Amino acid sequence: MENGDLNYTVFLDHFIVNSIFTKKQISIIYKKMLKAKPNENMTSGAYYRQLGQCRTKIRKAVYTLLLLRLLTVIDIETLSILDQLNNQINVILNKESDEIDAVSLDNVMLLIDNVIKKLVLI
Repeated sequence: MENGDLNYTVFLDHFIVNSIFTKKQISIIYKKMLKAKPNENMTSGAYYRQLGQCRTKIRKAVYTLLLLRLLTVIDIETLSILDQLNNQINVILNKESDEIDAVSLDNVMLLIDNVIKKLVLI
């Protein structure tokens, strides 16, 4: 979260709302990936329980993608399209917050939502 803090926050909030994870779980995942210490307000038991839940959800999300592909609910190009979206998001995140206005960010979010809706074939 350096250059485009505002851009990053907008994407992060939108993706969390539309994901299977809570903000707390995303925070735990993020800190774990950074090898940072857990939140001091959380007991170690609660932390490891939440971390286990995160691992389970991640595994289930990957299996879900594979299952949906097997059932042809998502087509073969889906993962490629998602990778392209991710690359485009990274370009936006590497720009300064003041280089992108709120309307443009909203338009990008709408585009992402529409692409994801179209990827689901049922």
